[in-house]
Parts: sequence; C-alpha cells; structure tokens
Amino acid sequence: MLSLQEILLYFDPVEPLALFTDERILSSVGESTGIYRKQGNPPDLDKAKIVLAGIGNPRLADEIRSWLYGLSSVLPAGDLVDLGNLREGKTAANTRIGLMDVITELGKAHKIIVLIGRDTHDVLTLGKAYSRLETPYNLAVIDSVIDFMPEDQSSRSHYLNELVADPDGCLYDFVHLGYQSYLSDAGSFDRLGEFFFESHRLGILRDDIRESEPVFRNSDLLVFSMNAIRQTEAPGVTFPSANGFTAEESCQLARFAGLSDKLSLFALAGFQPGRDKGEQTSGLAAQLIWHFLQGVTQRKSDYPFSDISLYQKYLINLPKTGFNLTFYKSPASGRWWVEVPFPAAKYPRSLYVACSSRDYQVAGEGDIPDRWWNHYRRLSFQLLHT
Repeated sequence: MLSLQEILLYFDPVEPLALFTDERILSSVGESTGIYRKQGNPPDLDKAKIVLAGIGNPRLADEIRSWLYGLSSVLPAGDLVDLGNLREGKTAANTRIGLMDVITELGKAHKIIVLIGRDTHDVLTLGKAYSRLETPYNLAVIDSVIDFMPEDQSSRSHYLNELVADPDGCLYDFVHLGYQSYLSDAGSFDRLGEFFFESHRLGILRDDIRESEPVFRNSDLLVFSMNAIRQTEAPGVTFPSANGFTAEESCQLARFAGLSDKLSLFALAGFQPGRDKGEQTSGLAAQLIWHFLQGVTQRKSDYPFSDISLYQKYLINLPKTGFNLTFYKSPASGRWWVEVPFPAAKYPRSLYVACSSRDYQVAGEGDIPDRWWNHYRRLSFQLLHT
C-alpha cells in the first residue's frame, strides 16, 4: 500500500511555465496551489482536498496549466495540489496500472481528483480503478457520441462495453449527457435500454441546462469529453462538430459537477492539440477546471453526508400506477431527492436518488418520473441476477 507522498514517484514534476494572466489578478490559482516541482519541498498531499494530474499528453497538460494557473484564485492555499504529469511505463499496460494505483490510493484517502486526459479510452482505466475500491460507483460522461455498442460490435467501444461485461466491475449506474443523434448509432440506445441507463440529448439539455445537475449529484465520476463542445469554441478536439454545448454552458456543467457532494473524480478528455487555434481549447479547458473547483468550494454537505430523514418530506400517491413516491428537499440547498424502494420485500431498504423539482412536479401530475422508473427497474433487474 502506497503512502500519499509516495504517489509522487509516479509523476514527473511540473516544469516552469509562462502563464496567461492579467495584471489585475492579484491572487492566482498558481499561487495558491501546491505544485510538485524539481526544486523545493514537495507539496503536502495530506492537507490537500483536491489533486490535479496530467495523464497521457504532458505538453497538452502543461498548456492547460499555463491558462489555469493565471486565473483568479478560488481555493485556500494548499487545498489544491498539482502532482505533475503521469510517467509513462515500459508498456501501455504498465502506464494504465500506474494510473489505477494512483486513483485507488487517492480514493481511499477521500481526495477529489481532477485529471487532464487525452481521450475517452481512459474511461476504462478510471472505471477499473474505482472497481478496486469494491463499492458500487456511478459514472457520467458528457460526449457527442454514445459509446455502447451491440455485443457483436463490442470491439468498437472505447470503454462502456468492457466496463459492463467486467465480472469484477462495480459499475452500478451510467448516464450519458449531450449526445447528438446523428452521431450516435441506433443500436447504442437499445443497449442503454437493456441496462436501464439514462441518456440526455444535447437539444433537451440546452433547453434547460439545470436538469443536468441531479445527474452529477448521483455520480462518483464524470468524464467530460471536449468533443461535446461546438467546434467554433473548442476546435482542438478529436471529433469536431458544428453543434455542441457553448463554452458558457460547458462551464455551467463543470460547476454543477463541482457542487456534487458525491462526485470525487472529474476528468477532461477528447483533445487533439494539432487542431487547436491559438490555444483556444486549452484556455477553455482551464476555465472548465476553474468552474469545477469553484463548485467544490460551494458544496453543502447534503446527502449522503447528512441525514436525509431530517429533510422536508413530501408524499405523493399515484393510484393509477400502484406506487407511492416520497420526495425529500434539503433545507440547506433546496435540492431534491426521491426514494426508490428495493422491489423485493426481503430487502427492506431504499435508494435515495438525486432529482429535480421538475420530477416532483411530474409526480404531482400523476405520472412516474423517468429518473425514478429507471432506477426502480434497474434494482429489479439486478435482484433477479443476484
């Protein structure tokens, strides 16, 4: 078992960087961050709440750091530690094992992890690292393309087919946000439906970006592919598209993720630096990280870190469906949860799922919210197969 300070052995220190900043910023992210450098004392990982690391492309990670370090400080000194860039192993498999070691140990220490990645293939490694913790985890991905293929085409999948098929895996829930219909195969939706996984189309989310917030509150990991952002605002990506989230919407999504008391890993992926223009994509990536960090500073320690039985409770009877739904509202944040009972009487317990006020309104009109129904059916499916 590694000590926290021994994790630094997996990384190359951050080299001196030329920062993009404004002289009117008197306190910057770089000044308040504990940065692992060749010279001087190593940063104090025990004190840190959040850990930043580059994986896969050191030059890209340093480019994003040049923008991030110059932004206005959002955290107290020492709360954020930058580990540097993950060292390449002798083989790609060795590098993946090293990344899993790092994530597992940081997870055990209850650190919030921010990763500057390369592409969505990294999601497989991240998921396997969380499975090592031997507790069910929920994964959310923001991307323009859904990565879930029919079984006979599973080799085309970057991560999700293998995560679902892993007999030792602990993936419980998966939600995809921002898919573009013309970029996603029809078979992908069938596969999502087989496992009662959610997907949210780009246009629906853009109508009300706030409906994405409960997804992050239910998630442990978020992988944000830059491919989900429109090409005019993020040209340096692996699969550019004329459509996508705007820069402002993307920063809102990152902030919602930071606000989630449950979410412990935020990773950026989908970069292709050769296509970037004036480091525009790197600058936006830095702002995404900044908004995530800002969200973390505004966490309310809501459920599961507080007793949900003390929340405001609302009961709704749905006689046409045979179900009674119980909603909870946090007095601290005004956010909502809905109780999903285990379908079998031999399991007298419930799952509390983050939801929105719209879900409560849907139930009040006599309908079952999709979010509740998906979780109830997934619990039924899993109980049948245990």
